[in-house]
Amino acid sequence: MTLILTEIVIMAHRGILQIKQRFRLVILGFLLLVSCNGAEVSPVELLASNEELDLINGLLYFNEMLFSGRLVDCYDEEQLKFEAHYKKGKKHGVERKWYADAALAEVRYYTKGNKSGIHEAWWPNKKKKFEYHFNEKGEYHGKVSEWYRTGQSYRAFNYLNGQEVGRQQLWQLDGRIKGNYEVAHGERFGLIGLKKCYTVSADSDEVKKGISYE
Repeated sequence: MTLILTEIVIMAHRGILQIKQRFRLVILGFLLLVSCNGAEVSPVELLASNEELDLINGLLYFNEMLFSGRLVDCYDEEQLKFEAHYKKGKKHGVERKWYADAALAEVRYYTKGNKSGIHEAWWPNKKKKFEYHFNEKGEYHGKVSEWYRTGQSYRAFNYLNGQEVGRQQLWQLDGRIKGNYEVAHGERFGLIGLKKCYTVSADSDEVKKGISYE
């Protein structure tokens, strides 16, 4: 390990390794310090296309060790497409996505691999696409809202630790109500409306069947 780090430092001084100002990649080999148990890589930054990355049973590995650090994808040398933070192989911290014009597309948060906090997204026209609230167990907790590309509301649900509670509403693209009901003690009362799993497609204003909300 010492010999490898020494060679990398020498190469860097010779100008062989050129580090881009904005995207510091895995060529910073001297930051790859192995922990005492040899199971985790210290924080680094990698391209998502790195062939040494491997997702096994929901855990991200780099060179057969649990990955901790920042994962990025780029449109080009100047524009980020995606970033996510990992700790011991699990998403932990903020995850962001951008459109090609640098407009923010999504912001999500994770705690030890579970969705947490507020997840938000925007259509290319900058209108709000969705807003989900989670507890630290990755369950819906609070408001769950979605909008069509036009800005028309698609759904406004309320959750408590993964369970629907209170008023739930669904709308069609033209603004007509599709579902409007109350949930109390696990029972639904009112116009249920949509009975299957529906969501707003990322590439269309149409509501499509059979796709989960995330």
